[in-house]
Amino acid sequence: MRTVQRTLLSGALTGVLALTMGAGTAGASTPAGPGPDTATGATTVRTMDARSGDVITCKITTHLPHYSHHAHADNRHMVNVTADIKCSKSVAQLALRVGLYKNGTLYKQSGAKVNRGRNKVSQNAARRCIKRQNYTGYSVGVVTFPPGYTPHTKQVKHTSATVRINACKKR
Repeated sequence: MRTVQRTLLSGALTGVLALTMGAGTAGASTPAGPGPDTATGATTVRTMDARSGDVITCKITTHLPHYSHHAHADNRHMVNVTADIKCSKSVAQLALRVGLYKNGTLYKQSGAKVNRGRNKVSQNAARRCIKRQNYTGYSVGVVTFPPGYTPHTKQVKHTSATVRINACKKR
C-alpha cells in the first residue's frame, strides 16, 4: 500500500512540476519579470500548526548562473545554476526542480529532486557554456508540511537575476 501511495504522490509531484516549468524546450518562454516571486534574494513561505501555534518557515533560493570549470572533469566548460529550499524544521517532503534559461529560452531542465523528512534539498541544472549569452535560473518546488500544519502543501518558486557570461573559460 505504501508503494502505491509513494508512486501516486511521485506522479502527482512530477505533474505539478512539469506543468509549472514546462515539459521541454519547445515553446518555452522567459521566466516572469521582477515581482514578489522573482526577487534576486529568495522567496519565503510560512505555515503554522493549528494546535500548537508552531511555525515552520521555508525559503527557496535560485543562485546566480555561473561558468563552471573543473580541470579533470569530462564535462568541462559548463554553465551551471543551483537552487535550494531550506526550512527552519524538518518537513514531510521537499521537492525541487531547476531550469536554466539562455536568452529567455529554456536551455536545460533538471529532474525533480525529492527529500523526505529533511529540512533542505538542493538541485542544479548545467549545460555547455556558450559565450556572450544571458543566463537566468528558475526553480520551482513543493513543500509538504507535517500533519496538522496549514497549508499542508505549498508550491514555491524563485527566479535569479540574469547574468551575462562573456567568456567560457577559467579566469
